[in-house]
Amino acid sequence: MEGEEGDLRRPRALSGASARNQDGPISPNRRGAVSPRGRPSGDVTEDDSGLRRRSSGQRSGSIGIPSLAPRTTLAARTQGKFTLAGPDETPQLRMAQEPFVQPGYADLNPSYDQPANAKPVWSLAKPLPRVVRPGMVPTRDELIQQRANAQLPLENSQRYGLDVDPNDLEQGRIEKTTDPRKMAAQVEDARLQREQAFMNKILNGETGSTRQGSRLSRSSSTRMRRQSQWNQSQDALSTVQEGGSETTEDTEIPGRTNEFVDDSLRPIPEQQEIPDIDEPKIEIPFLDEATHPEDLHPLIQELVEDEIHNNHTTWSVIRTHHREALAEALAVYVQLTIGFCADLSVTINDQGNPNTTAWSWGLASMIGIYISGGVSGAHLNPAITLMLWFYRGFPKSKMPEYFAAQFLGAFCAALTAYGLYYRSIETYLASNATTGIVTSFVTSQRETWIDPGTAFASEFVGTTFLATVIMALGDDQNAPPGAGMNSLIVGLVITCLCMTMSYQTGAAFNPSRDFGPRLALLALGYPSELFLNPYWFYGPWVGAIAGAFNGAFLYDFFIFTGGESPVNYPWERTQRAMKKSRMKWRRRLHISKKEEDEVTRI
Repeated sequence: MEGEEGDLRRPRALSGASARNQDGPISPNRRGAVSPRGRPSGDVTEDDSGLRRRSSGQRSGSIGIPSLAPRTTLAARTQGKFTLAGPDETPQLRMAQEPFVQPGYADLNPSYDQPANAKPVWSLAKPLPRVVRPGMVPTRDELIQQRANAQLPLENSQRYGLDVDPNDLEQGRIEKTTDPRKMAAQVEDARLQREQAFMNKILNGETGSTRQGSRLSRSSSTRMRRQSQWNQSQDALSTVQEGGSETTEDTEIPGRTNEFVDDSLRPIPEQQEIPDIDEPKIEIPFLDEATHPEDLHPLIQELVEDEIHNNHTTWSVIRTHHREALAEALAVYVQLTIGFCADLSVTINDQGNPNTTAWSWGLASMIGIYISGGVSGAHLNPAITLMLWFYRGFPKSKMPEYFAAQFLGAFCAALTAYGLYYRSIETYLASNATTGIVTSFVTSQRETWIDPGTAFASEFVGTTFLATVIMALGDDQNAPPGAGMNSLIVGLVITCLCMTMSYQTGAAFNPSRDFGPRLALLALGYPSELFLNPYWFYGPWVGAIAGAFNGAFLYDFFIFTGGESPVNYPWERTQRAMKKSRMKWRRRLHISKKEEDEVTRI
């Protein structure tokens, strides 16, 4: 399981208070048991530049060398916390799945030695990444205001006469009371503490990486180029813990333990210098749009810049810059081609079980996720892409390419399926109406008594359940299935939803899955009646997108605790981010405030 691999090779960074208050010592399996890509770490070394090197010789888990790791029971591995999701994968099983790597291969293909989580991937095949979003950190103005109106660590709580421990608040340990104002005061104190500690580390350069420090201190728009790994020392990458406390994770080497920084609370001096508001001395990198994209946090941008590529040919360079969109298009193409062919097979044969198509669509979705899940994330669906942008911080700069890939893949898939079955379709149409062929490609009200409200509700509820399951599988703090099972489970979920929801509409749950084939049939000469029924808009478009947002909201409201979800940070931060986005678009479109107000009144 990718999420568990991440835990094995990258223990979660905790603040000093969090590290001290753990219930027990961290399991040895959490420290140095497996190298970044899940490989045995016995042969991993570190050169003078700080890069991890893996010897290509005999592996510790090879045949003929018995494993010295003690056998453990299920109770020991799960520490008594049994779950229906199954126990953790053992290092022995992980080593048994390791491929053979010939000596010198990694030298000619340097990206193979790169950690699997070198950059965030919002994938349906593994747990979703944890990223810092603009609403989670204070802006320059907010920081200046906080320093101008300095508060004691527990000022809001003490206002209500509460006697609480600052360390408990920093860790989010807040007792529920009948008075919600008391809980809100403690929440505010906890958030201010975490943000203040986070910003102090950044402003003081305490990120643990000289390169990171240089990025945060400069104000020019020149990006620092990544030098050759052979002559530049590369420091460990820093990560940000949920809640805003940042610590440094050293590159793991067997036998070496990570040390946590002890960040005790610092008292605020009674007299503080208030910086000049007109010319603030504080430089916050989060607003430096020339240096960092607005939708990609600087700490995540640091990870992306450290990504390694092979690039053996000219095409490989082009593919590197558009690899995610190309992978998404290929996955959609394969998925929908299989699904359309299954529908045609059942329709033309007129003897297939309706459940055949449900199984075909589910397994086709599984295949698509396996094809591009580790590259593009295999969203396969514009509604899922929009949902991950709003609730998990998927970069909106990538969304146009994803949408184009998804619709283009659907269009080509419909043409391919039609071409494969062209002779059979012509024979079928000689004695049958075109309705069966059309419904093999697009969704619609399958019966005359299905009114628009029922059709919309079917698409809305079905996509809601699909989105809820995707969010659950992507939550590494819930019960991710592991062993690459996310793809299979998503496929089974789609099979189940098709069995339960397809009778009334055909179960699109996906704008591109319905719109692409409509354009393809129109290009093949089918009548324009395909777009006369408004279902094509309110079903696969409005119903699916609204259902995806609703499903993600339900999961985040009831279960998810991560700060990257707008459900879990203050509403004024969301408003601030939306206002900033509107201002950016006004600048791009050269629309003044006065013109915008006139357009609004019209």
